Amino acid sequence: MTERSLVETLMEAAPTEVLELAWTSPGLTLAERARVVSSLHMRSRMTLEGTARMTGATPAQIQALMELATLDDEDLELVSEANPPATTWFLFAGADSDAIRAGLKVLETPDGGHESPLVGVYDAMRSLAGPSQDERIAVISGTTLGHLAHKAKEYNVLSPKARAFLVNLAKRKKTGAPITEKQLIWLKSLLLELVERGVVCRESADGDQDACDEVMDAMGV
Repeated sequence: MTERSLVETLMEAAPTEVLELAWTSPGLTLAERARVVSSLHMRSRMTLEGTARMTGATPAQIQALMELATLDDEDLELVSEANPPATTWFLFAGADSDAIRAGLKVLETPDGGHESPLVGVYDAMRSLAGPSQDERIAVISGTTLGHLAHKAKEYNVLSPKARAFLVNLAKRKKTGAPITEKQLIWLKSLLLELVERGVVCRESADGDQDACDEVMDAMGV
């Protein structure tokens, strides 16, 4: 730990007089820097841009540092001891304890095959958390989507346009074409409607449990 006199001196001074020192001083640990800069920024009532100009940092760096300061003490100290690159701060700030440890472990091996520390930490955290809902929905098979279009017609749900969209998306899937963001948003809303209407469920009576389970798992319900 840094001697408390330095931290106390910074905390008690006028923010505009010591913000640059708080950002640049080698005598502060990352945890102390995060807490001190966050406190000084709040007291100064300046914008992120104003604090960034005063410290020589970027607004993004100041924001990430302040978000680090909101971590539990134990997690913040863990990150501080590793002193990761500033580009990774926002990832650690938004992670839970397990994800923080996974990200720090990657940084222990500088030549771990990642193009940058940011990519390495992101991949490690994402691997631990698993794919997001959007990512799961995006890889629902074309066979299942085609089946849903047929089943929706049998149940007389979804509009003809929506069912045609599912058919066309199923065909695109079979060619390996990626789903677009706009298509993903519409697909998600259609799947939700099918679940809410009972067309897709965990105990299907239609002999299509595998297809239903694929959708339910992707939706996380």
